[in-house]
Amino acid sequence: MIDLPDEYTIAKFYEYGRSPVYNRFNNVYQSSCPMCMESLKKKRFYYIPKTKTLYCHNCGYSAKPIKWIKQVSGCTNQDIIKEVKNYDVSIDIGKDEEVKPTIHVSTLPIDCINLSDDLQLDFYSSNNIVRACNYIIETRRLRTACNRPSNLYVSLTDRVHKNRLIIPFTNENGDIEFYQTRTVLDKDKKTKPKYLGKVGSEKTLFNIDRVRPDHDKIYIFEGPIDAFFVRNSVAVAGITERGRSFTQRQEEQLNTTLKWYDRVWILDSQWGDKASMVKSEALLKQGEKVFIWPETLGKKYKDFNDLAIAANKDEISWNFIQKNTYAELKGIVRMAEIKRFNNA
Repeated sequence: MIDLPDEYTIAKFYEYGRSPVYNRFNNVYQSSCPMCMESLKKKRFYYIPKTKTLYCHNCGYSAKPIKWIKQVSGCTNQDIIKEVKNYDVSIDIGKDEEVKPTIHVSTLPIDCINLSDDLQLDFYSSNNIVRACNYIIETRRLRTACNRPSNLYVSLTDRVHKNRLIIPFTNENGDIEFYQTRTVLDKDKKTKPKYLGKVGSEKTLFNIDRVRPDHDKIYIFEGPIDAFFVRNSVAVAGITERGRSFTQRQEEQLNTTLKWYDRVWILDSQWGDKASMVKSEALLKQGEKVFIWPETLGKKYKDFNDLAIAANKDEISWNFIQKNTYAELKGIVRMAEIKRFNNA
């Protein structure tokens, strides 16, 4: 069994726990449970260094660190071993009740190449990784999409995000606060997670700085690439099958900058993705508005990126989304029809 250093486990607890705190009196770490998604007002998920155990007093989940980290991050044993070797993580516990780990990370992965800069593209024109990134950018229409971020990047040397397409998440002020990276090489797709987030940083909303006040709706996507193709779109970088699940920072952004906007969720096609079907139904039951794919398109395309490529478009219109947006009982009934199709 892999025995992980406490420093590494604690860093992961702060990365994947929800609103984590350190209880210095009992020497335990607490957060809202990321497994059962309990209310952020409660903190019944614990990491106990003495026994090297994680336990939730709400849902009863129990695991050793290696098992839990694999479940929440999607990493393999080898990924974790490499990360433990490569990262120098230190924990600075002071007198305050809530102290986050000191993990020194830059705004972007080290030695980033700006894939929107013609001079840099020309300099690295013969590099296979840069060419692979550019192939994805061009074939998936990411360079011309209406809601694209200002820049996309790649690092050839970063220890975790090496050789991956880097998608920046800019905050309200236009500063990069978080980023997500995507595999580009076929060999990596077989051995590494498709998406990775910035280590030691709380997820923010993607492209919140591009939301404009001349439209009364925001469109929330699960992943950022689909949000490239709809104006006033943001992305949360993953939700659970229980429905919406925001980080504390995302909650803050939704309750301040986006407080007055009407929200519409847009997930992958419910006709071909059972997980999306479950998530959509959960969101509807929580009172959210959800885009439900029309049958003819939903059976043919996986997501908005696929739809934009097929239609040869850089923007998918608000009118199309509005015509297929459902809420409450009408949406639940529509999802029941799709569920019968998926279970047939």
